[in-house]
Amino acid sequence: MSLMYKELTDKAYELHTNKKYNEAEMIYKKLLEFRPEDVNVLNLYGLLCITKSDITKAISLLTKALVLKKSSYIAANLAKAYYLNNETDKAITLYNQALSYEKTDDIYYSLAIAYKKKGNYAEVIKNYNLALELNPNNYKAMYNIARAYVDMNKIENAIMYGEMSLKLNEDESIYVFLSSCYEAANKYSLAANAIIKAAKYNPKNSSYYYNAGVLYSKDNNYQKAIESYNRAIALNRAYMEAYVNLAYIYKDKLKDNKTALKYLITAKTIDNNLKVNLALAQFYKDMNDNQMSLDVLEEIENSPDAYSIKSMNYMDMGEYEKALENIEKALSYDGNNPDYLHGKAVALKYLGKFDEALSILEELSKRSDCSTETKITLGMMYLQKKEFEKGMPLYILRSKNNNFSEIFKEKIWEKGMSLENKSVLVYSDCGLGDTIMFIRYAKMLSNIAKSIQVQTDKEILQLLRYSFENIKFISKTKKADEYDIVIPLMDLPYAIGCGFDSIPNKEGYLKSDEDLEKDIKELEILQTNKKKVGIFYRGNRNVFKNRAIDFNELIPILNDSHCQFYSFQIEKKLETHPNLINLYDYIGDYSDTAALLKEMDLLITIDSSIAHAAGALGIKTWLLLPKTAEWRWFDDENQCSWYDSVKIFKQSKNGDWAEPISRIMNEYEY
Repeated sequence: MSLMYKELTDKAYELHTNKKYNEAEMIYKKLLEFRPEDVNVLNLYGLLCITKSDITKAISLLTKALVLKKSSYIAANLAKAYYLNNETDKAITLYNQALSYEKTDDIYYSLAIAYKKKGNYAEVIKNYNLALELNPNNYKAMYNIARAYVDMNKIENAIMYGEMSLKLNEDESIYVFLSSCYEAANKYSLAANAIIKAAKYNPKNSSYYYNAGVLYSKDNNYQKAIESYNRAIALNRAYMEAYVNLAYIYKDKLKDNKTALKYLITAKTIDNNLKVNLALAQFYKDMNDNQMSLDVLEEIENSPDAYSIKSMNYMDMGEYEKALENIEKALSYDGNNPDYLHGKAVALKYLGKFDEALSILEELSKRSDCSTETKITLGMMYLQKKEFEKGMPLYILRSKNNNFSEIFKEKIWEKGMSLENKSVLVYSDCGLGDTIMFIRYAKMLSNIAKSIQVQTDKEILQLLRYSFENIKFISKTKKADEYDIVIPLMDLPYAIGCGFDSIPNKEGYLKSDEDLEKDIKELEILQTNKKKVGIFYRGNRNVFKNRAIDFNELIPILNDSHCQFYSFQIEKKLETHPNLINLYDYIGDYSDTAALLKEMDLLITIDSSIAHAAGALGIKTWLLLPKTAEWRWFDDENQCSWYDSVKIFKQSKNGDWAEPISRIMNEYEY
């Protein structure tokens, strides 16, 4: 090689290396005019053409070079050109040809990439591993094996190789990758820790801390979630999403509504956008401040989600026509939205259009995107019609929609499991009323199971212990003894095959403490010759508002001078009436309530736990129900299917209590 030719070659390579591609190309062309079969120049020029995306030219140059010299390096470069030209099969052939000349970890690595483009993951894994055999420190090969396993949905394998690559080279991107893998495997604490470690490489990246907050929340580690969100906010004062998420933690998990509202209002001042306003409206709705929720929603235009939240507010307020009107508006934007369709079905149900609502839910249940909540609602509608075999398989899904499965995880009863000769833990996953209603089935279970323990709320523990001497009752705050199977209380009739056409113990099954009864009987407030009538008119203000009755609507009943009325309300601030005695100071738990009920000639009550207690004690009870009552009362209009002593007085019109109250007054017997 002449001195001038060598100098030109070196100059071209220098320009090429310094990214002065056009100048380098001019020299490469001149060099090839002198020596068209210079393999080195053909190869370098081919690589330059790859850089400039002139793939056709690159293939021509590198093909000629490979014909002149069977080189692993040149074959691999030509394979790369074919790969970039989307001729993957040719690329694979050439990579294998390169390996026949010389085996290097780089070529195996490139071959794996080519196979990935073909979707041949077996070859991908194989060739990355071959690269690692030649170079055990090739962390990129290890990392890409991990990524391949993610594509194959083999998350545990991906985690293993990700952790191995991290040992070879700690890297921000690997921590981010591992965080996503841990999250996919529901290992939220590890996922959060990984993203926090990624943040050490990029400490000003506020999104890392935001993501950590999300992950810590999923792990129920709310204190660390709060710390992470606050670090994100410290880096980015306008991080609106962090404020919103903090609000939900304080509202839903820490029950600190004041702090939650503060964060939402801050988010609104940062960015008065749709997401924040929807979150604020939902907040007020969840806090049962329906009017404030509606006021926020008035600021929002042309949003189906806003119409949906409006509909839910009107449902709470008992304005079912408005609820239906707004969910229809939401559906006009997205007529196939399963949540909106579910909302429409519920509104129709409360408007008495049962069959239309049922039809919507049945169609939704056939869809792949049908929510568990929708299936439960459909199950309840079947149960309302006493269609036990259709309703219960759907209704038992509610344990998947609450924290039951999180608490117990293993040993949860499923359809088909036998309870015979098993140690069974019955868990009260429901309200006090439902517990009282369904505890009758525990006695039937005792004839099947080897042993039973019932975990329930402390308010009714003593009453149940007194009533069922052979069943162990424990508080939800106490640890249960060893057991074989755990089952939600309301699943018992399904598990033991007892449909609603054969409800047991309708005559009553609870017993009051006799010693307590004697003490109660001596109370001065109970010494009267009048009929003693218990009254209960308002339960939890935040649940099923259509059950509650305004105190003023009861005045006509309370004015009856032939009766002495007793309020069983357990609220500190109570309405007063000359003919009404409040029992608040005499009620500690349901043992007291039961003993006091035994002194009553009659209980007049709304749908509440005391209605169930009275019925289960065999106390004469008049039950006031809304027009669309809960499924438990079926479609009974007069006699109650669950309790012989309970008579039903149901609204004829939504929200109108005057008519059933007038019927109650006509029922009095002196």
